[in-house]
Amino acid sequence: MGCNSSRVLLPSFLPEYHEVIASPTLQIPYPILLLHGLGQKAAVWNKNAISFYEKDLGLYHAGLLTPSKKGISIQHKNPKGNMDFFTVQFSNPVDSVEAWVRELEQCIQFVKKETGAEKVILIGYSMGGLTGRHYLTKHLLDHHVQRLITIGSPHQGSAFAKVWNWKTNLIKALENHPDLFSKTFLEQGLELLRNAESDVPFHSAAIRDLRRPEDGGWFVEQSGKKEHPLDVEYISVIGDVDISKEIAQFNKSGAQELMRRVLGIIGFGIESLFESGDGVVSTKSQTINELPWFQSQPGRQRISHTIKLQSVHEEHLKNSNEIQKISLEDQPEFKGAEIYRDMSKNSRVLVIDYIDYLPKKECSVSVSFISKEKSIKVEIDQDNMSISHRGSKGMICSASIDFPSEFLLETDIECLITIKNSFGKQCTGSKMWKGI
Repeated sequence: MGCNSSRVLLPSFLPEYHEVIASPTLQIPYPILLLHGLGQKAAVWNKNAISFYEKDLGLYHAGLLTPSKKGISIQHKNPKGNMDFFTVQFSNPVDSVEAWVRELEQCIQFVKKETGAEKVILIGYSMGGLTGRHYLTKHLLDHHVQRLITIGSPHQGSAFAKVWNWKTNLIKALENHPDLFSKTFLEQGLELLRNAESDVPFHSAAIRDLRRPEDGGWFVEQSGKKEHPLDVEYISVIGDVDISKEIAQFNKSGAQELMRRVLGIIGFGIESLFESGDGVVSTKSQTINELPWFQSQPGRQRISHTIKLQSVHEEHLKNSNEIQKISLEDQPEFKGAEIYRDMSKNSRVLVIDYIDYLPKKECSVSVSFISKEKSIKVEIDQDNMSISHRGSKGMICSASIDFPSEFLLETDIECLITIKNSFGKQCTGSKMWKGI
């Protein structure tokens, strides 16, 4: 890449070039928040999930965010201060969706303040995805979210959550002093439920919120009818998923038979839970496009996309990088280009603004300088690519290159720009220099 060797002074109407001050914290325009699911810890994202971001893309794990009523704290993973993605640990893994939303609000405000980014990407597994979507319904105009990815999330509830009805009604039935015969069965049934609960109490606020409307649940039904922001990208990753491993405790025929007899006493049936696939969240429930608000107007479905995987079980999440690829896979966006004068070299500088979800090492920017007489194609060096904060515009990527010295000031030059990332996505743009 040569600089313009012409002795002619550059025209004063060109703005003076100043080197872009790169962001000290971010390599990508939208920092990522990883939200765990029901009864889980942030460690669900460990192994290959985090490894893909760190080793394959060179992103930095900022640390573990732990929100609470007292405020928010972070356990730093990276002492250098780089903050590309965060894991979130909700204070109570079986609390209500509303409680998780309040903590998510803290997390987003913290990340914005620490990174300087205007928006974030939310990736939520199971109930974490439902929490991210419900958060958006409460922040139509101030959500600060670019993209929401939900993975196996029960947006319209889960058959498994019916166990909330079972346990609460068993407790009530025992409190009503049943006859000795019924009491024996009720106590056995309650003990069976307690043994199966493990880390997720069946009468917890989370299980209550995840009940389907046909099972007496109201939360997911109301949430699905609420207005959603139109300036967010919604992605549903769907597949075979169990909302709780504990349901496997019921698979023994003896346990099922006992529960049938117990639930018969209080007027419940057990069949729907098992016939649906041992607590599986249905494909419809996982799909954001199937929600009433998105269904009410066809145009709303254009902002939501669905990706189907063979499995989105917890182990699949840990041992696969498919989800991580989806989170950042998108076409770069050309935002514009401007020509400046570099006084130190007496050269014209083409500065290209764009947005790409990937860091600069995963992106290439090339320019073809074309006149009537010649054409020169140059790929911009990564040292001349950066990401910076541009006020209300948020984080913008930029690349700069000097005009080749072969082109004189009086020559008309068309600059054809190609931006391509390592996922095979690309966009183009152009800038015209009118000879003087």
